[in-house]
Amino acid sequence: MQDTMKERFAVDTKTAADFLGVSKSHLEKLRIDDPESSPPYFRVGRCIRYSTDRLIEWADKQVSR
Repeated sequence: MQDTMKERFAVDTKTAADFLGVSKSHLEKLRIDDPESSPPYFRVGRCIRYSTDRLIEWADKQVSR
C-alpha cells in the first residue's frame, strides 16, 4: 500500500454506534427524527452505511459545539 493512500471503511449502524459510543437506536432516531444532526450516511440497496472518516468528522463537530 502506498503512503499516500488512506484506508476508508464503511460500517453498518450497529458498528457505527459502537464506534461512537452511542446506542444503535439513537443513530436510527437521529436519521428519522432529526436528519440534519445525524452523522452522514449512505445507502447500499436497503442497507445503511457510515463512512468511518465521516463519523470521526461528525464526532469532532459534536465535541466543539
